[in-house]
Amino acid sequence: MCEYYTTIGMDVSDRKIQICVMSKANGSPKIIMETVIPTTKESLTKFLSTQDKSSPVTFETGMHCRWMQDVIESLGHKVYVANPCHLRMITESKTKNDVNDARMLARLTLADPGLLHPVKLRDAEHQKMLNLHEMRNLLIKQRTGIIVQMRAIAKSMGFRIAKTSTGHFHKLDTKSWPKEFRDITWPMIKNLEQLSVTIKTYEKQIRELAETPVFKAQVERLMEIHYVGLYVATGFIAVTGGDMDKFEKARDIGPWLGTTPKQDQSGDIDKQCHITKAGSPFMRRLLVESAQMILREGSIDTDLKLKGLRICVRGGKIAKRKAITAIARSLAVLMVAMLKKPDSPYVPLSEQSEKELLFMRAAM
Repeated sequence: MCEYYTTIGMDVSDRKIQICVMSKANGSPKIIMETVIPTTKESLTKFLSTQDKSSPVTFETGMHCRWMQDVIESLGHKVYVANPCHLRMITESKTKNDVNDARMLARLTLADPGLLHPVKLRDAEHQKMLNLHEMRNLLIKQRTGIIVQMRAIAKSMGFRIAKTSTGHFHKLDTKSWPKEFRDITWPMIKNLEQLSVTIKTYEKQIRELAETPVFKAQVERLMEIHYVGLYVATGFIAVTGGDMDKFEKARDIGPWLGTTPKQDQSGDIDKQCHITKAGSPFMRRLLVESAQMILREGSIDTDLKLKGLRICVRGGKIAKRKAITAIARSLAVLMVAMLKKPDSPYVPLSEQSEKELLFMRAAM
């Protein structure tokens, strides 16, 4: 455990940074300075240039954490980026404010930096890949929302738009559409065309970045798994930073991504809870999409599919949803395991699982 005699806690907001410099005096923490500075590189550099470089700086994860870490480390200070999900004494405090938050971060660093559950930020390449995915997903959501609304308007006018993929929706022949509908929707058709072009541009950038040495080997390894395509593979590597050493066991990825149920047990009471959703919503969505493809009728038989079918045969209103979640979690575990052991062969369906599937289908 590292021991410090002076620490700097920072509560960062979009416009200002609340700072608390705390020191041990006769064994007990004592505030030696508090101040507020603008959330800019210049003001942060100016402040830290007056501080002892042996004093670590602590702040929580957020939109400014990446550039702040770069600036602080360049000035010679140790940086702790705290995980707010594990700091209930801050996030659920009855007296939560910027001043108290900065004080608590400084105090925890003085006591034991491990209490902060510090996180390791992604490097620039993995962050770039994640940003490309986020922009692509934002545009896909916009395109889908426009198409859904257009189909709803069409139904209200008494006709249906022909089925087609979202990427080709703007290429539909609109001559058969009622003139009133065309007058309303033609600007959106132009917008959909531009959205599709922009989405393809981001997809091209993702493909090009996936071919670089940072990603290539890991992407190819993950794409050995059935129903794990380029976007799932690159998204997973981007979210995890490509660092599998952070997971002592492959199963640790489940809680990290928030795909494990929350526990609420006391005595004889053990409640059935939903998943924690503590990790990346973006990655959970990609895993669920892959899980749905794995479980669908006519898909390739795999151990993951068998796991989902076992849950589905139990019945119940939410059996299929539980199966999808279980497959998504197991898929993430498999991906970590394969990256941890890049030379081990991928076996999609074991002999025992194949026999069980045959028996299950014969009984149906």
